[in-house]
Amino acid sequence: MITTVIFDMDGLLFNTEPIYFECYKKAAAEDGLDFTFELFESCVGMSREDASHFITHHFGRDTDVQKMHDRTYTLFEEYLAADGEVHFRPGAKKAVEFFYNRGLKVALASSNITRWVMFLLEKKGIKKYFSSVTTSDDVSTPKPDPEVYLKTAQKLGADVSQCLVFEDSVAGATAAIAAQMRTCVVPQIKKPTQFIRENAFKIYHSLEDIYPDMDELLS
Repeated sequence: MITTVIFDMDGLLFNTEPIYFECYKKAAAEDGLDFTFELFESCVGMSREDASHFITHHFGRDTDVQKMHDRTYTLFEEYLAADGEVHFRPGAKKAVEFFYNRGLKVALASSNITRWVMFLLEKKGIKKYFSSVTTSDDVSTPKPDPEVYLKTAQKLGADVSQCLVFEDSVAGATAAIAAQMRTCVVPQIKKPTQFIRENAFKIYHSLEDIYPDMDELLS
């Protein structure tokens, strides 16, 4: 029986990935570097540490990756402070409201930092739907480790078998599957791996497509 629905945030609920890409591109350009979309695509879903290693390997050992990260975060916060638009992914708000209105516990498990998560949930008017929010600030090991999902279930007193997860990234879906939760994947940038295709409950083109399965699953 499903009692708890857990959503990822970036790339699933909000279309933030293009914004992050533009910020990384600008930050890199300030140091004369070309941060391509292919590089960004390779880093999506990685932990910051793994992404740093990948970026260093791409640009060379003399690259100040920490400076690039810091500048990117500053540019993103400037974008938010200037009231830059952050769009919902198709069907995202409706999906959150659907499970909330069905009386299920709704939670968020994000690899983002708490202040950005809370700002975006408030900005988009959906903070009220979430019984629990767990971020990278709450865990010691990022996705694809299952810690963020296990901690979310623990907060809500839910057994992993009672949890339904929605993810877009390879790392996030891998984490949810490793936590032994029923995992639905809505890819945005990276295609699911064979492991995900074999172990996910369902893979959807959009959150708008979930309802026939959800009605049966929750009945």
